[in-house]
Amino acid sequence: MSMRAKSIRAVFCRASLAAAGVALAVLAFEATPAAAYEFTGTFPGGNCRAMATKVSANNLWYGHFTGRRQSPWNLDFIEGKTVEGCFTTKAECDNWLYQWRSAWQFNFWNDYCSKGYPPPAQGWRPRSG
Repeated sequence: MSMRAKSIRAVFCRASLAAAGVALAVLAFEATPAAAYEFTGTFPGGNCRAMATKVSANNLWYGHFTGRRQSPWNLDFIEGKTVEGCFTTKAECDNWLYQWRSAWQFNFWNDYCSKGYPPPAQGWRPRSG
C-alpha cells in the first residue's frame, strides 16, 4: 500500500471515529420533550371589539384562519370556513390556530396571529411560518 493510500485511510478512520463520537454524544444527551399543543377541539376566539375596551388594543393578539375540510355530510364536497378572534397572549392565539388547522386540514392558506387590533393588512402572499 502506498504512503498516500495509508494517509487517506488514516484520515478516513479518524473522521469515522469522530462521527461515531458525535453520534454517541447526541444519543447520550437526554432529550427534553418539545412543547406541543393537544387537540381539544375548535373554539371561538375572543370578541376583539369587546376585549379592546378592557385591554389596550395594541396588546391584543388577533388571530385569523381560513381553511377547508371534507364535508362530514357529503364526502364529495369540500367546505370552507373563516374565523377570527382576539387573545391576550401569542400562545393562546397559536393554540387557537392549531385547533382550527387540526379540524380544517385542507388549504389553510390564510392563517396567522398578529399583534394589535385592528390587525395590519396582510395582503396576498404565501404564509410564513
